[in-house]
Formats: sequence, C-alpha cells, structure tokens
Amino acid sequence: MSKKTLNIIGWLLLLGVGTSWLWLGYSSWYLLLLSIAYISFSINDGGIKKLGKIKQMTIPQVILTLFAFVVSVAIVFGLIQLANYLINDILHLTGGIKTLSVIIAAILSLYPIKFTFGSVVYKVISNLSATR
Repeated sequence: MSKKTLNIIGWLLLLGVGTSWLWLGYSSWYLLLLSIAYISFSINDGGIKKLGKIKQMTIPQVILTLFAFVVSVAIVFGLIQLANYLINDILHLTGGIKTLSVIIAAILSLYPIKFTFGSVVYKVISNLSATR
C-alpha cells in the first residue's frame, strides 16, 4: 500500500470513530479502531521500522518502559476520575455543556501520557541509537 492510502485510511478511521462516538456514544470497539488508525499512521511515517529496536533493549530498559506505561495510565485514570467528580458532583453540569466538558477533559487527560511515557520511550530509543 502507498503511504498516501495509509494516511487516508487512518483519517477515515479517526473521523468515523469521532462521528459515531458523538452520535452513538462510547463503545469498546473504538479502542480497536483507534489502534488500527495508529498503526496506519505509524506505517505511514515509518514508525513501525523503529520497532526493530525493541530486540536490542536491555532488561532495565524494558522494566523502565513498562513502569512508565503503568504510571502514565494511572495518571490518566486519576485525571479522568477527578474530571468526572468535578463535572458531576461539584459543578453539576448537564446537557451539551457536560458533553463538551467530558470531551475536553478526556483530551486533556491524555497529555500526561505524551509527556511521561513519550519522554521515557524517546530516551530509551535515543540510548539504543547512541550505543549502536
């Protein structure tokens, strides 16, 4: 497949998930579709080729990466619970404002993964590239 086709597939999946989430609500199928879109974008920009470096990782690097992932997921889960508490119990939002607030909170809650997990993975990959 060409890179342009993979990019179009990724965007169509993202738009389809976003539209159906707004119209139908959340479904666990979205996790699969988002993963497929991510893989499509990764193949498009050459990120899949970097997966070959996993074989070169040492045990402490694997443990550090897994620990960073667990911490990132815990932070996001805590932030989502905090946002849920604020939206429902403190602010008592309803209707469209609540929906918009939930969407914004979900998006903002994902940024800690970008910073914590992303920086650890970048550091590990740069160490692998430097030792090579």
